[in-house]
Amino acid sequence: MKGTLFQEMDYGGLTFLWSYRNWSQQDFEGYYHWHRGFEVLAVHQGHGSVTVNQKTYELKPGMLFYFQPYQLHNVYAEVDESRPYERSVFHFDPVFMKGYLRTFPALYDVYKRMLQGLIALQGIDMIDCNEELNAACSAFQNSLLASSASSKDEQSALYLLKVLSLIIRKVIPGPKQEEHMKPIRQSERVMAWIENHYGEPFQLELLADELHMSKSYLSRLFRQETGSNITGYLTARRMQQACSLLQTTNKSVEVIGGQVGFTSTSYFISLFKRIMGVSPHQYRLRL
Repeated sequence: MKGTLFQEMDYGGLTFLWSYRNWSQQDFEGYYHWHRGFEVLAVHQGHGSVTVNQKTYELKPGMLFYFQPYQLHNVYAEVDESRPYERSVFHFDPVFMKGYLRTFPALYDVYKRMLQGLIALQGIDMIDCNEELNAACSAFQNSLLASSASSKDEQSALYLLKVLSLIIRKVIPGPKQEEHMKPIRQSERVMAWIENHYGEPFQLELLADELHMSKSYLSRLFRQETGSNITGYLTARRMQQACSLLQTTNKSVEVIGGQVGFTSTSYFISLFKRIMGVSPHQYRLRL
């Protein structure tokens, strides 16, 4: 598995991180990860898939994605010299932003619902207002270049307000209508199954039988739809839950390993250290 599952966010003295029209033409396979801040991803160019909350969305120009703090997600882009992946990414401290948003009740309500996971749709097709979204990204970038350090947080709040004003057109009222129009992918069925069984020893054959597919076809289809393999997703989900248990309980490492599906404590510790960069015990001590 590439990368570290948990990404530390260094805001450099501010309350946000901003990357404007970041461009990739090679080596963007993506990997499952989560981080402390809220993330808003605007796609300018590119094709691939985004996996979040047990759903798989198409990555394409005009899409806007958001990821809650500590939410497991994966962004996969099929890139080469003729098909670049271009995006603007906004990470921010969700608590700090509340102070700016409270004076805008309708937008603040949408923001709270997004933050609390009450809006199911996390990949929003903004193609019909893409010019406004691109203009908002450009205006934010220009304002940061012209602003003093003390006013940059205010500029970030203005950008978020504009993004929320665009989102509200798409998800209010009735986000479920759009969800029902979207066919359920097989990868989503796989992730739903894993959500119910990640605490058990994994057998691909049982999963394939339940979905009435061969193991090879199911594995190939999952990779086609998400850009990753089934065991990679399962491992990321198990590690995320293990981190949560280490953070919120006093359970032993042995018990936690068993609860997230590992029959061997030594293997759990070894895998955790390889993926997270520290042992489970060290991870708990850092909290």
